[in-house]
Amino acid sequence: MDYRYDFTNNSEKNKKKIIFVVVFSILVIMFVAFFFRNSNNKIVSSIAGVISKPITLVYNAFTGISNSASDAFTDVDTIKQENDTLKAENESLRLQLLESQKILDENSTLKGMLNIQKEYQHFELVMGNIIYREHDNWTQTFTINVGKNEGIEINQPVVHEEGLVGYISNVTDTTAVVTTILDSSSSVSVNISTINEPAVVNGDLELKSNNRLKLTYIPLDTEIAVSDMLYTSGIGLMYPSSIPVGRIVEIVNNKNDVNRYALVEPCVNISKISEVAVIIN
Repeated sequence: MDYRYDFTNNSEKNKKKIIFVVVFSILVIMFVAFFFRNSNNKIVSSIAGVISKPITLVYNAFTGISNSASDAFTDVDTIKQENDTLKAENESLRLQLLESQKILDENSTLKGMLNIQKEYQHFELVMGNIIYREHDNWTQTFTINVGKNEGIEINQPVVHEEGLVGYISNVTDTTAVVTTILDSSSSVSVNISTINEPAVVNGDLELKSNNRLKLTYIPLDTEIAVSDMLYTSGIGLMYPSSIPVGRIVEIVNNKNDVNRYALVEPCVNISKISEVAVIIN
């Protein structure tokens, strides 16, 4: 039977115990010194300060990390609150801008109506706003927000402060459809301003998309020129005389040519207007 004793194993255990005791003692001393570093006794506090310095460094490091993390979370909350505040302010400013734009549009509309009334003060007018535009390749019409209840009837002329727009082609109690002079069914008897000669302005299917009219039935011996103005002649029952219609921008073919005609730019840019007046007298 083998009774040999393992001194190597025992020695290893003793070393571990010694290391443990030493480390534990050092930690105890350091923690004791840490708590006595602010002692009133200068010698004790100095010795304690030196011994506890590693703990102080570690403590300060963890404290700094903790404070940084706390500040970071605080900053995130602050930024979120500021962002919410800015969003609310931005929405408030957007609503104020919309309200301001609405007021400007209303003022512009009122100003336009006053200008129309001033321009046609010798007529009895009913003012109307455009509420719908027809969008197709054949017609050139729009709907206004006045109708039979305001005295609107079919074939009454429609004007803008700058000139002739068209005529009433359909009417209900509260709305009316305006067929503009750009529509291919429209025909207006006009006088050429420089020579006071009659002619006819027609809407044209191919020209309306370019905001142009066609001047036809020009007398053979009549001298016409670019920039000549055209006014309603008063011939017929629909349009009163002297309302501006347009100006000549191009002459096609020469004098004494039975096929000659001219291109006309309307005085009113019909696609841009928002209010009109119906002459009901």
